[in-house]
Amino acid sequence: MKFWRAAFIALLAVNLLVVIGFVFYITIPAEDHVGYQAEKRAFAQGNTLTVRTSKADFEGIANSYIRDAMKDQPIPLTLSVENDVALSTELQVFSMSLPILLKFEPHVQEDGNLLLEQKSVNVGMLDIPPESALKLLRDSVSLPEFMEVNPASEEVLLRLTDIPLDDGISVRAEAFNLEEDDIRLRVTFTQ
Repeated sequence: MKFWRAAFIALLAVNLLVVIGFVFYITIPAEDHVGYQAEKRAFAQGNTLTVRTSKADFEGIANSYIRDAMKDQPIPLTLSVENDVALSTELQVFSMSLPILLKFEPHVQEDGNLLLEQKSVNVGMLDIPPESALKLLRDSVSLPEFMEVNPASEEVLLRLTDIPLDDGISVRAEAFNLEEDDIRLRVTFTQ
């Protein structure tokens, strides 16, 4: 009887170690993942103009750049702007389509980039923590280089300053007020 009790406890310990190891494995960020810190850098010098746009126009422009950056990816990613900023995608899990909707509160950073703080997450009918949803998004979807996902702080950074534009053109956000439909971007031409 003592042998079976010891074997049961050993098996239980091994199972617990496997579960704990799996949890640590999925919660530790990748080696090349770097958390976002607003950079203190000089803004591009040149001729600038401020473009005021609506939510619908910003959404259309953003989705064009996302589609262009992800043209070789089979997984669709769509950004929508209404009362908040939302990212939606679908993942294939066991031959089933799993819809994911992430909603964010936008904040303009000092360096002109747009930081999206997560408000809510919907993964099909599942109720999973926001951090897990962002990890799933980061690890399952090959995002454009100008989108950085930070699951630990539940944020997505849209690095507007790193969006590939024609030579000599740079963009940065100045205001992003969704209640008043006031989105202002500074476009600089350095040629």
